[in-house]
Amino acid sequence: MLMLKNVRLSYPSLFYPSAFGDGEPKFNATFLIPKDSEQAAALQDEIKRVAKEAFGDKAKDIVMRQESSQRKLVKDGDGPDGKNQEGDDKDGYANHIAIKASNKAAPKVIGRQKQQLTEADGVPYGGCFVNAQIDIWAQDNKYGKFLNCKLLAVQFWADGDAFGGASRADIDAFEDGDDSAGGAGDAAW
Repeated sequence: MLMLKNVRLSYPSLFYPSAFGDGEPKFNATFLIPKDSEQAAALQDEIKRVAKEAFGDKAKDIVMRQESSQRKLVKDGDGPDGKNQEGDDKDGYANHIAIKASNKAAPKVIGRQKQQLTEADGVPYGGCFVNAQIDIWAQDNKYGKFLNCKLLAVQFWADGDAFGGASRADIDAFEDGDDSAGGAGDAAW
């Protein structure tokens, strides 16, 4: 198990499972880690450890083959994986590596004080900062030999600019209402 701290959250599907194409619906999220950080190095060390434990002398070849395929475990935010379908840079991907984690079971989603969060809380969202528990695991079956990343838990840590130009509501911008006011919009008619 690996703890990622204060990383950007991208493409979260934490409260409802989603499917890619005809794939099985899963809870998932992508985490953006600065390339030159200790966390990026720790992630690479964990990948090597799990691969060596599972695949022995073939670990390096299996990991290199996976990283040159469509099943990349770690993606380079400055390369083609950091671009959207139109060829534009994805928000927040520059100078980062990205790792997608998924799980058939719902992950724990909590706030800074470890309180359970729901979708109605409005956090976490794509672009915010989170702490995340993930687990790198080896697959060795009739479908092949790969490394995968399991999503265990996400903790909202701090606000960030929402990705995709999405705006977040600011309820403090509203005035307090007076209960003696008439029906909504009566004066306009």
